[in-house]
Amino acid sequence: MNFFRRRTFRSQPTLEELEAIRSQRTRGIRRVMGVGGLILLGFVAFLGSMLVLQPMLELQDLKLKKEQTEYQLRKAQAEEEEAHDRVIWMSDPEYYENVARDRADMAKEGETIIRRPTPADLKRMKKQQNKKN
Repeated sequence: MNFFRRRTFRSQPTLEELEAIRSQRTRGIRRVMGVGGLILLGFVAFLGSMLVLQPMLELQDLKLKKEQTEYQLRKAQAEEEEAHDRVIWMSDPEYYENVARDRADMAKEGETIIRRPTPADLKRMKKQQNKKN
């Protein structure tokens, strides 16, 4: 049946013709609504994923910052402990006596000072021994 032909004998379409015209219109609207529904569903899925992923990414970033801060804290605590030990050593009178005796190469009565040679001194001594042999 051709619905677009000219009607010459009647001015009003029949019920079957109206039904056919409506079914053609609704088929197009259904297609548009299906595509629109898919687009809307995709948009909603995108927004939903952003609402879920954004806090997860922020949480991961905060965990990384926490680890970095804890590392800096441990490093600062180790430096503080080392400085505290130095202060305790420096407040000991024996420390100053040992430092002064070491720098002045002095010994107490009856004390023998034994020094470990430096690597340069060891090389020089080996060369001297090789020359003698």
